[in-house]
Amino acid sequence: MKLLISFTFLLFCQSSLAQLSDSEVMDLKSGRKKDDTSYVYWLPYEESRSFLLIQASNSKMSHKAELSLDFKMKKSSKICAAREGIVTEARGDSDKGGLKEENLADGNYIIIRHMDGSIAKYWHLEKDGVFVQVGDTVQKGQLIGSSGNTGYTAFPHLHFQINDATGRQILTRFYTRRGIKYLRPGNWYKCVHP
Repeated sequence: MKLLISFTFLLFCQSSLAQLSDSEVMDLKSGRKKDDTSYVYWLPYEESRSFLLIQASNSKMSHKAELSLDFKMKKSSKICAAREGIVTEARGDSDKGGLKEENLADGNYIIIRHMDGSIAKYWHLEKDGVFVQVGDTVQKGQLIGSSGNTGYTAFPHLHFQINDATGRQILTRFYTRRGIKYLRPGNWYKCVHP
């Protein structure tokens, strides 16, 4: 039953694809759009740590038409809440990962609902790498888990995305060492807490 729920949830995530075009995403990433009032998140890992963003929103690999981020990190790297909220779903019992279709239902994850109804999704956590339970209230920057290589994945990393209250994926910006930014793949980003 748990596998069916996880797989159904994954299909829902894939069916609520982004509504932004590549040019709209590029305008936001480049700073050409100046009237941005979207929420500013903390990076989803420990303060003062830096990780390489290997894939970002609308990337041409596995993030086509998807507004999500992949941070390359070793197994057991500490994952922290990017925003305060309540844990609505969590799984940490899988030790399976790979690039086969059956691995789609094998990922460990944490889902946190924010006050505005949006949700943050943290995927590919390691076995026993979920440190919160459904119903827990978490604070921004709180340790919630550890990265891994479970689910549909080729190597250890953290897959992070935000969906709005309607389920639509949204582009996110973050506090970084160089100011508030939409993230671009191929760059290292250091977590700072303003």
